[in-house]
Amino acid sequence: MPDIFNYTGYRKFLADYYFEQKAENHAFSYQFLSNKAGFPNKGFIYNVICGRKNLSKSSIIKLSHAIKLKTKESDYFENLVSFNQAKNLLERNFYFDKLNEIKSTKKGILKIRETRKEQYEFYSKWYLSVIRSLIDMYNFKNDFNWLAKNVYPPLKPKEAKKAVTLLEKLDLIKKDQTGTYKITDKTLNAGKEIVQLGLLNFQLQTLDLARKAVQELSKDKRHVSGLTLGISKKTYDILCKEIESFQEKILELAEHDEQADNVFQLNFCLFPVSNVNGAVK
Repeated sequence: MPDIFNYTGYRKFLADYYFEQKAENHAFSYQFLSNKAGFPNKGFIYNVICGRKNLSKSSIIKLSHAIKLKTKESDYFENLVSFNQAKNLLERNFYFDKLNEIKSTKKGILKIRETRKEQYEFYSKWYLSVIRSLIDMYNFKNDFNWLAKNVYPPLKPKEAKKAVTLLEKLDLIKKDQTGTYKITDKTLNAGKEIVQLGLLNFQLQTLDLARKAVQELSKDKRHVSGLTLGISKKTYDILCKEIESFQEKILELAEHDEQADNVFQLNFCLFPVSNVNGAVK
């Protein structure tokens, strides 16, 4: 059976479990598993795996028994379902912490948990990508006072040092023979659920940074503008695609900028500020 502790998505776990059982026994089917778990709907598990249905508390218990999860595995599975089905960021963060609190004696699980937390930290803390960009621009060695001072808002030197250590552990930067840090071409192989959660927290932080920029920086050092629009859902979808296309153009300009000497954060925000006919719900 697939190791549940390796997963950050319960639907992927169930899919892998199904295909593993199917490979061992061709008679195994979604209907067989549904019957074993006591679900009257023969296609329920298939619809859960496909994302069409969610699991309730009672469904989690039934499935845990049907696939013979042990106590710690059942606890992890229950919290994993809650993490994946959470309705807001507060709930997601809560259940992510719960997942990381579940201890297991299985070999390698501690390393998996630590790596997952490190990956989450990279995606969720705004200044880690800033530091990586500064390292790419300048011949940085170990001057953490300089690094901390040149992040805005400034960090403490110990925070900058911790950030560099994390980037090095994730193999996103490395030292060359002269002791100078260089960025690598490596990308993180994190579960999409971890990436999504980290980015949601990252976005909240950068929105707060935007607020501080409006309050503390003069107009010649920041550009903030906005439009209040009366639009339909169709136009909203078109605007989202236009923003994505514009982002690609911005990235291309940045990649070809050989004189880059500072790091900027550019946020695109398009969200409802009215709720006629329950549009927000």
